[in-house]
Amino acid sequence: MTGQQLQQPVFEVDGWAGNTVDDSGVEWWVTSEQGWASTPPVRLTLIDRPERHGAFDAPSYRGSRVITLEGTAVAPERMAREAAKDRLAAVLADGSALLPLVVTEPHRTRRALVRLTAETKIVDRKSGSFEFSLTMTAPDPLRYSYGLNASTCPLPSSSGGVTFPLSFPLNFGPGSSGGRLLLENKGTAPTWPTWRIAGPCVQPVITNTATGDELAFELTLQEGEFLLIDTDARSVLLQGTASRRSTLRPGSDWFPLRPGATPVLFRARDYAPAARLTAEWRDAWL
Repeated sequence: MTGQQLQQPVFEVDGWAGNTVDDSGVEWWVTSEQGWASTPPVRLTLIDRPERHGAFDAPSYRGSRVITLEGTAVAPERMAREAAKDRLAAVLADGSALLPLVVTEPHRTRRALVRLTAETKIVDRKSGSFEFSLTMTAPDPLRYSYGLNASTCPLPSSSGGVTFPLSFPLNFGPGSSGGRLLLENKGTAPTWPTWRIAGPCVQPVITNTATGDELAFELTLQEGEFLLIDTDARSVLLQGTASRRSTLRPGSDWFPLRPGATPVLFRARDYAPAARLTAEWRDAWL
């Protein structure tokens, strides 16, 4: 939990906060940050062209994000300093779990899921202070908005609507209602949403109407059932537990939400007034 701020950005993880004064009066000054503001490393595998100049081209990918925070802790007295050292040593001590690193910057608050990946360094200095270094790694290199975005729509109803097979750009007709979402990613990098389809619903389809990419499912959801689709993990779970990835129709595409607005159409074989599609996503930055 954040105490009194000393400066920004404020770094919070596992109950510790840098650039704040904690409840014991210890000032945690972060004097050096590496890996948060800069972009994650580029992973590129090129194969040299035999007996020719250059290499065969290949796509590049981003590696994990390694974040190192270095600074000085200033305690009001010796006992507070020793207790502060113990608290810092316990940050991210559970190596089995990813925990959120929340960074409050002047223009926005963002987060990444991290784990400790190096020893925490503590060096005593004079006048009740010590220097520290905390290194953590986010396997997912993107920085995400702290707040989770969500949007919901029913199936389209009444007259008009779309005509199948689809042709682009889509014309919904004068009498259509529902079935559409406009999802905005305010970041600078594509983000992968989670979809939740609540029944009753027969053969649901989620379409990115800007590109024609769609996720279509050959299954029937009864009333009270829901399908959870994690596009990052590429998982399809009935009631959030039982895999139904085999119901994904051939030709389906896992599509992200690119920076800006993404128009989405939700449809099914039959109209059911209680059916709902819910999208959840976080804005993303490199």
